[in-house]
Amino acid sequence: MIDRQRAAWLAVCLASHAGLAWAAEEEPEAEAGMVEEMAAPAEAAPDTAYAQARSIELGFTHSHLSANNPGWSGVYVSGVWQSSPSNVFDLIAEQASRFDEHGVALNGGWNHDFSPDWFGRLELGRSSSGTFWPGTHYGVALNRKWLPERNLVTGLGLAYNDNRQGYSDRILTLSMAYYFSAPWVAEAGVHYTISNPGAVESVQGFAAMTYGRNAWRLVTLAINAGGEGYMPIGNNQPRQLFNSQLYQLSWREWVGKHWGVHARAEFYHSPYYKRSGLTTGVFWDLP
Repeated sequence: MIDRQRAAWLAVCLASHAGLAWAAEEEPEAEAGMVEEMAAPAEAAPDTAYAQARSIELGFTHSHLSANNPGWSGVYVSGVWQSSPSNVFDLIAEQASRFDEHGVALNGGWNHDFSPDWFGRLELGRSSSGTFWPGTHYGVALNRKWLPERNLVTGLGLAYNDNRQGYSDRILTLSMAYYFSAPWVAEAGVHYTISNPGAVESVQGFAAMTYGRNAWRLVTLAINAGGEGYMPIGNNQPRQLFNSQLYQLSWREWVGKHWGVHARAEFYHSPYYKRSGLTTGVFWDLP
């Protein structure tokens, strides 16, 4: 059976970044992975005061864009709170400047175990301004654990984004994650999006690999590739129906027993611009 706390951390990461879609101008992001093999340290004695997935993180982001586009910058605070063995809540508040616009967004999720085999997620997001974020985001997902060890997880997600530039997205997500006996998790899936007006259909696949475990190290390598229906670029007319790719490498390292650092590098490519970005943060586990 997969470790509950590690599963809670990864479920929040994968659901938030790969599954449901708090979309900006680019398709949803995915987290997971490692490229070199390493031996995990021996398990430490459990600290019962920190037995549940509870944390807070503070950080900032910066990106450089091609095609004479202004750079991006932002700050965020995020948190995870496991209130009981069957309920995990997550929340992220962001302030960002993109394409000479500014905005604040708040996005929250609730993960609930219905039984040992079934769990679900609800999401709600709102932003104050900025056409690079949806004005409102709704999402729901249902997941099923399979195999005797319950280490194969399949998911079905539905999401809706209402954009301030006059279009909306309806997103269907199909995903699959496999927890290996060693500290590896592999995930893959597909987003099918219908954007209106025009009933513009686009399909984007994602794949991710995670190495590590909670309270030691989590390293992620991920890719999203495929079509985008609409992409807002500031106050200009949104671009429509094109292909793009997003690559990410994320590293979460526990420096002390209950705190650590998080860094993520990413590269985005589309016909309209290229973007290279870096996110850095500090997190604390909470009792």
